[in-house]
Amino acid sequence: MNNKNMSKLASLKIKIIPLALAVITLITLVMPYATYKYRSHTYAVKGIGLLTKATICGGKITIPVSPFPVVMVVAAVLIILMAVFAVKKPALSLEVLTIASVAGVMSTFKMATGMSKVIPDAKSVGSSTGALVALILFILILIIGLWELKEYKILGALDFMCIPGMLYLLINNYIPMFGIYIAFKKVDYSKGLWNSDWVGMTNFKYLFASSDAFIITRNTLLYNVAFIVLGLLTGIIAGICLAELFSKVAQKFYQTTILLPQLISMVIVSYIVYGFLSNESGLLTKAMGGTINFYATPKVWPFILILVYIWKQLGYNAIVFLSSIVGIDKSMYEAARVDGATKMQQIMRVTIPQLKPTIITLFILQVGRIFYSDFGLFYQVPLDAGALYNVTNTVDTYVYRALLVNNNISTASAASTYQAIVGFAIVFAVNMIIRKVDRENAMF
Repeated sequence: MNNKNMSKLASLKIKIIPLALAVITLITLVMPYATYKYRSHTYAVKGIGLLTKATICGGKITIPVSPFPVVMVVAAVLIILMAVFAVKKPALSLEVLTIASVAGVMSTFKMATGMSKVIPDAKSVGSSTGALVALILFILILIIGLWELKEYKILGALDFMCIPGMLYLLINNYIPMFGIYIAFKKVDYSKGLWNSDWVGMTNFKYLFASSDAFIITRNTLLYNVAFIVLGLLTGIIAGICLAELFSKVAQKFYQTTILLPQLISMVIVSYIVYGFLSNESGLLTKAMGGTINFYATPKVWPFILILVYIWKQLGYNAIVFLSSIVGIDKSMYEAARVDGATKMQQIMRVTIPQLKPTIITLFILQVGRIFYSDFGLFYQVPLDAGALYNVTNTVDTYVYRALLVNNNISTASAASTYQAIVGFAIVFAVNMIIRKVDRENAMF
């Protein structure tokens, strides 16, 4: 087959076929997408009715405009446009076409499997032929797009192996971000999340009007600052100590010993702490003559929580730094010894500077979660004691209590949104500072 015929075949696959399938997908909007029962009869709703606020049940119910059919139509139109311009820029067109087909598959799948949420007020709502046909067409377009990306060598075998992980990341981490809109609504379960009343910034005003916002912000930030500084410091010290052990058997023993807490569930850790601090039989309580009730004394808990965190994370940080120390060129230490450097001078002038990239990387990664807290550490270890809320309440525990204890999903969502925005701003600011100081070690 000559180059001209191959070009025509490629044009057919990346232009004509997706174009035809996308046009047929739009045509399916005149087909029944949903069925519902009214007065013992079954009626059908065309796809176009989901976009135009059509009335059903004798005009008693107006179908709300759902985002899923809107996304489906936008995806189909985008596929048509990309197919038209595929000849000029085939690679870019295929990439956009594939992304649009993924959006189309997800939206039509949501409609086909959850039509009762698209039309929430009617009885016995189910999907019909049109939604299923549209789903199949989008799947075919997606398959063509992925195959052609492989043919154009835009995607390789390793890229296809990454697709399951990317889908998991998309479904688990990115799609739930649309739930941010809950923070701006007064949730009424009888109306559903989407149809609940819009209240704007009211939930945020309620959050910041109380002292809770200041307490959870203060606790979350200050604890994490202490965790980052002390965690890195103790990790460096432990890593250097492990590297200085000449006996490999002793090194492996100590590595395993300090790593064990990392593998223990926080529930088990809470029982260990309780064994020391219990009012009745705690080892530390008895040693102090029972003069202090730890679970009713807030001032001691910042030290307890920091100690527990450092104890639990020490093994992980030590091994990270140990792996970096092992990779340092031994000739640098030999040159330092020839120059008469002591062991401490070798550590300060050779080891620490060589650990700088590792320290910066771990610092940025931990700053990335500076506005998040270990839920188990702040909820289970203090046993959710009400007397300790002033020093143990963080954003994560506040969201948990607002959601499951107070059943206030709107306030919980507002707190989570506040957490995400402030966390992003802090990460961005820290990375900008690092770029100014040492551009090579910045994350982006």
